Amino acid sequence: MIHVRRAAPLVHGLATASRLATLTVLAFVVGLATLALSGCAGRAAVPAGIPAQPPLLPCANAACLRVLTWNLHAIPLLSPSPPARLRNVAAEIRAQQPDLVLLQEVWSHAYASQLERALPEYRLVRGSGCTRPFPCGGLVVLVRHASGWVASAPTFVPYAASAPWYRYREWDGIVKKGVLLLTLARGAATLGVVDTHLQTEYAYLGRDYTEIRREQLAALGRLVHTKFAGRPVVLGGDFNTAPDEHSGLYASQIARLGEDRTVDERAACGCGTRPPGSYRASSRWLDYVITSRLAVHATSTRIRNEWVDRPFSDHDGVLVRLEGQIP
Repeated sequence: MIHVRRAAPLVHGLATASRLATLTVLAFVVGLATLALSGCAGRAAVPAGIPAQPPLLPCANAACLRVLTWNLHAIPLLSPSPPARLRNVAAEIRAQQPDLVLLQEVWSHAYASQLERALPEYRLVRGSGCTRPFPCGGLVVLVRHASGWVASAPTFVPYAASAPWYRYREWDGIVKKGVLLLTLARGAATLGVVDTHLQTEYAYLGRDYTEIRREQLAALGRLVHTKFAGRPVVLGGDFNTAPDEHSGLYASQIARLGEDRTVDERAACGCGTRPPGSYRASSRWLDYVITSRLAVHATSTRIRNEWVDRPFSDHDGVLVRLEGQIP
């Protein structure tokens, strides 16, 4: 059973929940149409059936856990060719064989189902019941059957802080981002798993959502502490926050969540997780895998795009290998 903790109503004075749901869907549709007509996403052809590369981070022994976090930019009507790109994503996941996959921006149940069909070697977990026509928060988790980990039913918690719903061009206030939490069990061992996606910056529209992201990060920290107090946790997602940005949110909030396991790749490449062609500079690192209470050695790398949404997404995937005291 999916447990959903609801946020406060977005519009005061609505008589019934059904009216709120209707307005939400209408705003969702209007937002899609506006964004699609604005032409802010490129429409370059997406190569399909690309050859998957060999494993980038193979595991040498059983004391190993590979975690992939990836924003897939799968938006109906807006992003270019999600079904074709998701076929490429599925092929790459199969080649890399991560044990745990944390996905963001899967903005359609049909897209989640496509991944589920393409990857029968994984259990797909998504949240529902959030009055949105897609997996709650656009968040999906995959757990590889061969890893031996068994996933619990998830809990989705929406962020109370978000951009206003009526800024439909910005998307975030309509879709209601949040946190997907679940527990993995293998024998007597357990591992907390957290997938999240924070408020987008929209600096190109003249916005400054630093305080909203600050509130979301504080809420994330409280949730992790409450749900998994004293237990090991793997947390990942698109934080829309760079380590060196002026807000200081990385040092004051993200670093407090645990150990950032993407540091080595970031230092080695001097790059970001947005590919060439993005509307934001590709030097910005926005995606993280963080662990808490895990005594492990981490190695990270990126699954790279040639260009924005070619062949995968407008974010590179971030793959992390954890070796050591895995529960």
